[in-house]
Amino acid sequence: MNQEQLLSLIDKLDQSSLAFLNYETDDVKLVLSKEMPKEAPVFYGHQEESKLAPTPTVEQETVPTQIDEAKPVTNDIDVEEGVFITSPMVGVVYLQPNPDSEAFVKVGDTVSEGDTVVIIEAMKLMNEIQANHSGTVVEILVENETVVEFGQPIMRIN
Repeated sequence: MNQEQLLSLIDKLDQSSLAFLNYETDDVKLVLSKEMPKEAPVFYGHQEESKLAPTPTVEQETVPTQIDEAKPVTNDIDVEEGVFITSPMVGVVYLQPNPDSEAFVKVGDTVSEGDTVVIIEAMKLMNEIQANHSGTVVEILVENETVVEFGQPIMRIN
């Protein structure tokens, strides 16, 4: 991929309503986001070791994002005590590894930091989302095989 193609992709992302773009070929891995993450996103269940290059934003300050203690973005959810696991991307959420398996976690389960809690499919890639804190799952805020938005709360852990 040459510089002209890269700049064209950045420009198209900037002008679109998309918040995130993931492009991968045999020799190129490219992740573009309108917001700068604190850490590289999770792909195939592990942290990418390469650092992401910042992308331009349109008259807005970049906001760090990751699976963290952020309060819910939506107004229809009452803010309660606990740590929210939020979606780092737009995609389809899966609460179980495959249709014949049990869910990764259920309300009342204890999770440890780093445990896989859901999978989000984005651009035909399965991204394992891991717990950022240890605790007890007190609420699962999404249903299996539904679309989640960037920053949307997925579950709450106390």
